[in-house]
Amino acid sequence: MRQRKIKHKILWIAALIIYLYLLTKLILFKGGPVDFEVVRVQLMAFLHQPDLIHTRTVNLTPFQEISRDWNSLSLHRPGTAIHLVGNVMAFIPLGMFIPMLMGNKLLSGANVFLSSLLLSLGYEVTQLLTGMGIFDVDDLMLNTLGGVIGYILFTMALGMKRLLIGEESRRVKKEYNPKESPV
Repeated sequence: MRQRKIKHKILWIAALIIYLYLLTKLILFKGGPVDFEVVRVQLMAFLHQPDLIHTRTVNLTPFQEISRDWNSLSLHRPGTAIHLVGNVMAFIPLGMFIPMLMGNKLLSGANVFLSSLLLSLGYEVTQLLTGMGIFDVDDLMLNTLGGVIGYILFTMALGMKRLLIGEESRRVKKEYNPKESPV
């Protein structure tokens, strides 16, 4: 039984690594080949010329891009829907991986929120420093929302599983009975 749990956890960790690789490929490399040498070269260029930061496109106004995309949402501009929905969808798996790997502990919802925010921030800062994309606060919000939605879906699926197989949804502590021996 213990070996089975270990194998199960290793599979989840491998799936998480593959997911993070694909997410990096999508966000930083826009679906192209992953080449960390490009990131290194871009970072070195920034370190030699820190004034390059002023040439980067940055959105620090919350909801600016979200409202622009929402207002221009139509069948004739599918890119806007892809931007809105894609940023959310990309982080939904993270919201499932974290509680699965943590054993669905009490604070895993807060960990999902924080992990989604920090991972998204890492991607956004990398885009800012390398010029490989645009730093966008709306992406931070949408990505974090995606992680939280993933967590909600995970807990709903877990609850449905428990309901279907007849497990108790929460562990009930055994009440103290002084007549029973503590053995």
